[in-house]
Amino acid sequence: MARALRDIEQLEFSVDDRVQVVACMERLAGAEDGWINLIPRIADNDERPTSLGFFALLGGSAIGVTMCTWVPGSHNRRGFVKPSLGIAHVTRHRVFAELHSRAVPIPETWLVEQDHPRRGLVLRVPPDEPHEQVLVWAIRAISALSALGPIKKWRADIYLPAAR
Repeated sequence: MARALRDIEQLEFSVDDRVQVVACMERLAGAEDGWINLIPRIADNDERPTSLGFFALLGGSAIGVTMCTWVPGSHNRRGFVKPSLGIAHVTRHRVFAELHSRAVPIPETWLVEQDHPRRGLVLRVPPDEPHEQVLVWAIRAISALSALGPIKKWRADIYLPAAR
């Protein structure tokens, strides 16, 4: 079977102006499809869409920077799968305790599915968690784990629901 085509939108945003990204999260959650990659902006001319391939799952962040992927919840033949938030990082150690020590504790209602030195952190988020709160926490976590210093600009790569 041929793979369905997926369009990608890119949005630049700041920590103080997240409205468009939250709207995209709501849109993808309604469709139960797609995902959003959140990337700190390092260079103004970096426009390549992010795509973590198979080897990135084995070896850590393929782009050499801490980034986050949010995937909406969805129904499958086994039932409902909660939304997920994955952080690919380059710290080469588990980050649960580090986030807590940097005043970015993982909310108690979120489930830690994976905390691996190379494959990153994967969390399951309750479906009723407001998208705004998930986004704010993700930005804080990426900032805490990043060696880039204060991050003022961000890019969201929005992988839209697949055309069927």
